Amino acid sequence: MIKKTFQINDSINTRLDIYLSGLLKNESRNKIKSYIKNSSIYVNGESKKPSYLLQNGDKIDISIETEKSIDSNSIIPEKIDFDILFEDENIIAIDKPSGIVMHPGVKNESGTLANGLVYHFENLSNINGLNRQGIVHRLDADTSGIVLIAKTNESHIWLAEQFKNRTIKKVYYAITWGKWKLKSGKIEGNMIRKKSDPTCFELTLTDEGKYSKSTFKVLRQYSNFACVEFEPFTGRTHQIRVHSSSSSNPIFGDNKYGGGIKKSNEYANEFRQMSSNLISTFKRHALHATSIEFELMNSKGKKLKLNSPIPDELTELEKRLSFNEN
Repeated sequence: MIKKTFQINDSINTRLDIYLSGLLKNESRNKIKSYIKNSSIYVNGESKKPSYLLQNGDKIDISIETEKSIDSNSIIPEKIDFDILFEDENIIAIDKPSGIVMHPGVKNESGTLANGLVYHFENLSNINGLNRQGIVHRLDADTSGIVLIAKTNESHIWLAEQFKNRTIKKVYYAITWGKWKLKSGKIEGNMIRKKSDPTCFELTLTDEGKYSKSTFKVLRQYSNFACVEFEPFTGRTHQIRVHSSSSSNPIFGDNKYGGGIKKSNEYANEFRQMSSNLISTFKRHALHATSIEFELMNSKGKKLKLNSPIPDELTELEKRLSFNEN
């Protein structure tokens, strides 16, 4: 528990979240924003937005429950296997295997990508906190593929600005259920958390939530499933999984968004039995970050495109699904 009260006298027109980032050094800026939005932090007795500009005389009250502290000495360096696709003095590109969580949390204090990064690399950025060293963006635990890692705070900011300005091009490969109505197109709309399950998201027709947009291209269409390429233009949590599911073509193995064993019950006997058996043994969702293109730091505009090969388990999954088609 952190409980503090103090008065501002030297930070006119500084954003509230930025000011608190300097004060709460073990908390990421996103975490601080969540504290502000959840009314754990008050200014002059009132709830404010993270963008609120502080004025001399403002009184800040902090009362937050923090997660177990993880400092640079307590995060456990672990020899976790991953391929390095690119490395220079500023940036590393990792080919993340499926099943690895990005960084430690309450239920995942070891075995994460961050644990592996601390083991393999001496220098990593710490802008997002000591338990997220080097991590600029994320992939879901079951999603495999390319992740960019920052060695320095300067390169972290450099990459973060490109993500913010949507100049980084990412391409994902997925195996999805069913037949797509179109061979290519776009999916867009505001995304909000589901009221029935706040860990899930959905598209809404209201003005709530955050705008999201992806394009898709069907690479191979089978009778009961398809291999699809997605390109996200925004970077919302679970975006591709939500967009694919919203088109009635959830990603194979994605239990959270309707692509699990229950989906197989919609199909004829032979394919139903085979696909449900595959899901039981597959133990991931069929989504892979296959390429990324970004501007290198201090390169005078030079862009680099990196590719990650489709994992063997996805290639084998396609073969086995196509074997017993209707």
